[in-house]
Amino acid sequence: MEPTEKQVEVGEFTVNYATAGGGDPLLLLHGSEHTESWRVWEPMLSLADSYRVIAPDLVGYGRSSRPVETPDYRVQAHVLSDLVEKLSVERLSLVGSGWGGQVALELALAWPGLVSSVVLIASSYDKEQLKRLQKLRRPTLIVYAEDDMVTQLKAGYLLRDAIGTSRLEVLDPVAKDPRYDFRMSHRLGKFRAPQVVQLVRSFLSRPEEMVAEPPELENELKGMALRKQEEKGEEPAST
Repeated sequence: MEPTEKQVEVGEFTVNYATAGGGDPLLLLHGSEHTESWRVWEPMLSLADSYRVIAPDLVGYGRSSRPVETPDYRVQAHVLSDLVEKLSVERLSLVGSGWGGQVALELALAWPGLVSSVVLIASSYDKEQLKRLQKLRRPTLIVYAEDDMVTQLKAGYLLRDAIGTSRLEVLDPVAKDPRYDFRMSHRLGKFRAPQVVQLVRSFLSRPEEMVAEPPELENELKGMALRKQEEKGEEPAST
């Protein structure tokens, strides 16, 4: 489905965005690489057959306003809340990739009534946000790649354990495939899009059924904790 590209004035900024489809609103937020724009989502625009997809260029990217300093994730979240209000959207789901995930988290934390569910794809986060995420009582799907060296899998476990209503899905590694550099495993290239689209569709169709309270740490992370205790000469905690 071919998206329609539009621009709207939001406070002091002009926000460029693409929209396609109908149904429940789905806001797609790209990452922080300087070349990124809403077009990173083109491999996933098939979601527009079920949702009203809205994919903005964040301020400082694409065809949106380019101030001297790119606004931080807090300002971006505020701009997005004003944008969706202008678009007459009262409630939506969020999908954020990389830094876009950090912006999505801030939007969900600051405007909880606006957000019904969240998808984080190799999301970054701020330490200050991590402390607040226990308040995020929205179904959240967390997607990471096993061999991602940019946003490492450990971050996925930290997000999962911080967000009580979350589910972590780990994508298979791509480093062994000679077509791909392992540093690209966090990107929404065509080699990831079909798998991610399937996960997003499944999650958004029944988000409450796919999440649970955070489970105990994985065995390997438990092992790391035990080794640290041993190094310090501490007795391991009883279970």
